[in-house]
Amino acid sequence: MNITAFNASPWGIEGHTNVIVQEFLAGAHNAGAKVRNIPLVEKQINACTGCGVCFYETPGQCVFKDDMSGLIKSFLGCDAAILATPVYIDNVTTLMKTFIDRLTPILEPYCEKDPAGEYRLRARYKKHPKLMVISCCALPEQSHFQVLRVFFQRMARTMHTQIVAEIYRPAAGQLLVSKEESSFKPAVKEYKELLYEAGREFVKTGRIGPETDNKLHQLLIDPDEYVRYANTMWDRMLPKRSSRVLT
Repeated sequence: MNITAFNASPWGIEGHTNVIVQEFLAGAHNAGAKVRNIPLVEKQINACTGCGVCFYETPGQCVFKDDMSGLIKSFLGCDAAILATPVYIDNVTTLMKTFIDRLTPILEPYCEKDPAGEYRLRARYKKHPKLMVISCCALPEQSHFQVLRVFFQRMARTMHTQIVAEIYRPAAGQLLVSKEESSFKPAVKEYKELLYEAGREFVKTGRIGPETDNKLHQLLIDPDEYVRYANTMWDRMLPKRSSRVLT
């Protein structure tokens, strides 16, 4: 199995998202998969302008000559593509949305009905990779991923593929803990080990089983305790509050 992660965190390999991606890919690699982790922040990707050139003038080829042509080859060449993004204001990052928009050349302008009878653009190629979603956010509830869950299901339908696994991790600030927050470390260590095993399971079975999936989405720490930690951290980092009222 060939698995490629497209990491759309602006923090790249330094971000919380990458902690999840790395552990999952390590387990997948151990199980025999060929894995690759691509930080999109390191790539030059212009925003799609909707010009339509990839449809009618140079079919399958974008007007922009940037890194996206190579990324499309990587996308089409893998068996499973991991779309990894933190949550920014209830949605994917700009990097992820730009990357997805620039996948337009893998489609044709002709309309056809999907199996449910809804129209979509026709696929240009016979095979598109299966999709997996990895996301995290700073806030402690699963409800913050509601938009992403719907967005990626719709995106998969449009791209003639399906979501085969999803990992959504709230309260992600604890994944990169310092010495001051050592109480978080046992839970984080256990979670990383679970991600590793999830990667192995995915390669062996083509999915993450219900039991593993349930464990992956359980709370690592009490939400109120996490919020107290987060607010205290900001108190340490932010300048002393002024009594001046801004107008």
